[in-house]
Amino acid sequence: MIAIDGTAGSGKGTLAISLSKKLNFDHLDTGLLYRIYAFESIKEGGKKQPTKINFNKWLRNNKKLDCLRSEKISKLASEISQSVDVRKLLLSYQRNFANNPPKGKGSIIDGRDIGTIIIPNAEVKLFIDADVKIRAYRRNKQLKLGSSDYYNTVKNIKKRDTQDSERNISPLTPAVDSFKIDTSQINETQVLEIALKYIRNRIDFI
Repeated sequence: MIAIDGTAGSGKGTLAISLSKKLNFDHLDTGLLYRIYAFESIKEGGKKQPTKINFNKWLRNNKKLDCLRSEKISKLASEISQSVDVRKLLLSYQRNFANNPPKGKGSIIDGRDIGTIIIPNAEVKLFIDADVKIRAYRRNKQLKLGSSDYYNTVKNIKKRDTQDSERNISPLTPAVDSFKIDTSQINETQVLEIALKYIRNRIDFI
């Protein structure tokens, strides 16, 4: 099992996808689960809990995930992630995926409390971070926003960082045994190479 935690826009999702392809491990983006929850909550009229969600079915039926990337969804997903009931609901799904990956080889889980709460027994724990200005630039590029939105994006990311790190339930914090990678001044290929070198020193069969 590989646990990847990190701040918003740091590149943890990109790294998780690249590692999944390189190692042929199954990947779960736990942030998507909260975004799906937020999306369904809005569809059903607000912040109330939506009817039970079959995440596997939802993801099979919704291949394009652009609907989950808006600031509105991001904001509500962050708020929802502070709910004890929601986190308990998603905990079993995440742990089951980690321990029973579909292809049976290995799992890569990325999010904000993976190495500390979800799979603290993971063989490899990575923590990804970058300068907030770099992360804001990446987020604007991902969402195809103009330069005029940049400072607002910086503000939103700083707010998200505060919410994630100061929440009472499962706050964003590096696991004590995590390997930290700062992606501010390195590209995706370099991040992947650094991570792979570390992973291969920790997991013999890779």
